[in-house]
Amino acid sequence: MQLIRTEGAGKTDHPTLPGIMRFSTLLIFLVFILAFTACNRGTIYETGKAFRDQLWHKDSTLVFKPVVEDTSQVINIGFSLEHNNDYPYSNLWLFVDVESPDGKMQTDTIEYFLAEPDGQWIGKGSDKERTLYWLYRRDVKLSSPGQLTFSVTQGMRRDELPGIQSFSLWIEKAELSEDSSER
Repeated sequence: MQLIRTEGAGKTDHPTLPGIMRFSTLLIFLVFILAFTACNRGTIYETGKAFRDQLWHKDSTLVFKPVVEDTSQVINIGFSLEHNNDYPYSNLWLFVDVESPDGKMQTDTIEYFLAEPDGQWIGKGSDKERTLYWLYRRDVKLSSPGQLTFSVTQGMRRDELPGIQSFSLWIEKAELSEDSSER
């Protein structure tokens, strides 16, 4: 049998193995970058305080002191709470005092809900432990850079709140929508 070579024989329209590998590597790299940026929502600050014996005492004030230097950045400020089934209420009252870098004080009394009216816990987690994320302030624009001081106290009528595992303050870069205004 005689092999006859015709013009163009040996050439293929299929990509070569090195080309496929380069494309695959680039694709994996892009997926990694997208996943990383999707997970990191632009967090500027996040610190939590754990409660010994999972009890938040009424006289225990949590103090957070984030430093925000970039005043051109619009930010969101929020809290997160981890609790378990030992928590006896469907809500949580908080007293929040905020001191801005220029010394101005603001005091808020806030009620957050931990459960639906039917008693189902809100938030992420298992049947035994839940984590909730609450937005405290949206689209904040600081007038001066520096340290903010947040003092947070539980405002329930009980001296000790059982089932509270941790409480956190977080600050993230805000994505301004068309209907938002700078403050």
